[in-house]
Amino acid sequence: MNLLNEIVEALSSQGGSLTDALLKTKVLLHKIGHQELVEWVNNELNGYPNDDNLPEYRILSVQVLVNASNMAYQVTSHPIPLGHLTKEQRASLETAKMHESLAVLEKLVEQPGDHLHAAIPMEANGLLGRGLANGYVIQRAWCEIGQASVAQIFVQVKSRLLDFILGLQDQLGDGVSEQEMKQRADSFDASGLFNNAIFGNNTTIVVGAHNKQQVMNITDKGDFNSIADELRQHGIDEPDISALERAIKADERAPETAERKFGPSVKTWLQGMLSKAIDSSWQIELGVASSLLASSLQKYYGWP
Repeated sequence: MNLLNEIVEALSSQGGSLTDALLKTKVLLHKIGHQELVEWVNNELNGYPNDDNLPEYRILSVQVLVNASNMAYQVTSHPIPLGHLTKEQRASLETAKMHESLAVLEKLVEQPGDHLHAAIPMEANGLLGRGLANGYVIQRAWCEIGQASVAQIFVQVKSRLLDFILGLQDQLGDGVSEQEMKQRADSFDASGLFNNAIFGNNTTIVVGAHNKQQVMNITDKGDFNSIADELRQHGIDEPDISALERAIKADERAPETAERKFGPSVKTWLQGMLSKAIDSSWQIELGVASSLLASSLQKYYGWP
């Protein structure tokens, strides 16, 4: 069983280890020459050091609860209104940013009960109590997070990683040897495949690359500016980009696009660009050019 199949097995089997799958993915990314993508794997294994690259699936909704009393009554574990707080204050109380490693999160969801609790400092009781009526005074306040919400992080990591590995498997071919991985990975946009699977469309991802920061933009469906920026980054001239925009408009009602195929005008443009790759007037390898153009257009059209 090769490395790709081992990762798929670990992610898809009921008893498979997510940590094992991530460690093998780390090895895989080095083997195919994309060490710059390892940062996400390391963050999931070791925890996120700050908010900069924290994925949206690690930002959870939180409920604020209190014990409070007045001269006549006492309430326990009761939600309170927060409308009197500023937007920033509410955001800090009603969302939890889960920076912890997956191993730590596993320990948290194994604790008895259905919820996790984070205490709110007593100094905030007076501020929180301003929204209460009938003379209630807060004695204790805390944030409550459902354990099921935390467990969903594991589902998200597994699902996204599996999407990437299966997509990579489709591109590399089944049963490819580890010696062939690097060579075949150079013929398509593995970075785009990774970022699209892990972070989704219309997202800006900052990943480390040889101790530098590299921004990678994933084209949003129907956003020609995004595809134009991506093509510029790969050396395509402005006249060719303008020609593509005209070709896309010309094919708007082409029957081929309904079948997830490129229309005649876009096909003609693609053939012209590949010809430039062949005669070296566009300085890029033919295999890379073919993968880049097809991948960019598929993202523009919203085709998986």
